Formats: sequence, C-alpha cells, structure tokens
Amino acid sequence: MSTLPEDLEPVRIILANEDLAGWVRAADRRMTDILQSGDAFLFLPSGTEQADWIEIYPDETLLVVPPPHTSPPELRLTRSLHQVAIRLDDLQVAGTAHLRPGEQDDPVMRASRRFLPLTEASFARDGEAEQTAAVVIVNLRRVSEFRAT
Repeated sequence: MSTLPEDLEPVRIILANEDLAGWVRAADRRMTDILQSGDAFLFLPSGTEQADWIEIYPDETLLVVPPPHTSPPELRLTRSLHQVAIRLDDLQVAGTAHLRPGEQDDPVMRASRRFLPLTEASFARDGEAEQTAAVVIVNLRRVSEFRAT
C-alpha cells in the first residue's frame, strides 16, 4: 500500500457482521459529530489502496472506536458520569457515559442524540474475549438494553 496522507486518522467500525479497521479524514471534527450528522462518511479499510474508499452509513454502525481527539474547551460541557452496560445485537458494551445533568436513557435522549460516547470502555461479542478502548461511540438506535451499573 502506498504512503497514507497525513490527514488520515485511525478508526475502528463495528457493524452487525463486520469489524473494520482503517482510516477516516475527520478534518478536525469529532467522530461523534460526524456520526450525529447522519450522513455517510468515507472510510479507507486497512490494507487497501488509497482509491478504495467506501461509504459508511452511521445508522449501520453498532460501535465506533474513534481516533484520539481532544475537544476544544468551548465544546466541553458539564456532564454527569454514569457507569452503564449496553447491549447491541450480540455485542456487550460497558463504560462511563457522560450525560447532561438530568439526562438519562429515555426516548427523548435517543431522539435527540443518536450516538453516545463512552469512556474507559470495554466491549465483546458473545463468546469472544473482552476488549478495551479509551473511548467508544455507541449507536443508540441499535441498543436493545441500556442500564446503569
């Protein structure tokens, strides 16, 4: 594979039947914001040529392990920290949800917030070894169980 452009960032995208590693061009945007837009975004799978970009539709994702990103101070809001356990198809996810004060898992949150980042997260498909990540982004529209732990 030829040398990658400097503006590409590593990302992992877990779909119902695929676990993809590769690259996105985030252009200084948070991956959560890219997903929240609802628009397809371009993804370059690892081990492919630069011309092999594919479109990923946010609604098809279960979980995204985003590129490392530190949000600018003006985007950081006061949040309540909640330990949660989430199930999406055969995927179990646990971590710390950063919710707005008074926010909880309810239809209003799911209508206004399609994706929820979790920090200090762990995840595993049924029968597979648990993996960890500093941050994962959960597709709330694919959640079958959401509970505080």
